[in-house]
Amino acid sequence: MSTDLARARRRTLLTVAAAAVLLGALQALPEAWLQALRYERGAVLQGELWRLWTGHLVHLGWAHWALNALGLLVYALLADAPPAPRALLRQAAALALGISLLFVLLLPQLAHYVGLSGVLYGLFLLGLWPGVRRLDPVAIAALCTIAAWLGAQLVRGPDRHEVALVGGDIIVQAHVFGLACAALMLAAPRRLRSWRHDKRVSPRAAPPAPR
Repeated sequence: MSTDLARARRRTLLTVAAAAVLLGALQALPEAWLQALRYERGAVLQGELWRLWTGHLVHLGWAHWALNALGLLVYALLADAPPAPRALLRQAAALALGISLLFVLLLPQLAHYVGLSGVLYGLFLLGLWPGVRRLDPVAIAALCTIAAWLGAQLVRGPDRHEVALVGGDIIVQAHVFGLACAALMLAAPRRLRSWRHDKRVSPRAAPPAPR
C-alpha cells in the first residue's frame, strides 16, 4: 500500500469514526426528537424537507446503530480509492436525498423510515467500483457479496435474525435505491460530478514520469 493511499485510508477511517459517534449522539436524543428527524412521508409532503436527509441519520435502536456503524468501518477499510472527507459527505448527502425522493415517488405506502443502510449500499458501490474496473479481486468479491446478499433479500425477504436484531422491518427497497442512486452518480458526466472534485488516491497510481 502506497503512503498516499495509507494516508487517505486513515483519513477516511477517522471520518467514518466521527460520523459513527455523531450518529450515536443522535440516537441518544429523546424519543420525541428522534420522531422529528425520521423520514415521514406525510410530514415531507407538508414541507418538512429536512427529513429527506435526517431520516437516514437516526435508527430504530442501539443495535441498528451499531450495525450501520460497523458498516461504515467496513466501507472505510474496503474502499478502493477513499474519498476526501468533504467528498464523502457530499456522496452521503446525495445518496440520502436520492433514496428519500424515490421513497416519495415510488413507495407511497412507506409511512416512515430510519437508518443508514440504503446510503451504505450506495457508498459501497461508489467505493468499490474503481477496483472492480481494474479487476481487483477484493473489490469484485466484496461487490459480488453485497449483490448476492441483496438478491437473497429480494427473493426470500430479509433474514429473520437480522430483523430481530434491528428491532423492526428492513426496507429492502432502500438498499436497491441506494445502489441505483450510486449507479446514476457513476454514470453522470464528469463535469457534473461535484461530489468527486476532491482529490482521490488510486492504489495503483503511476509515479510521475522522470524529467
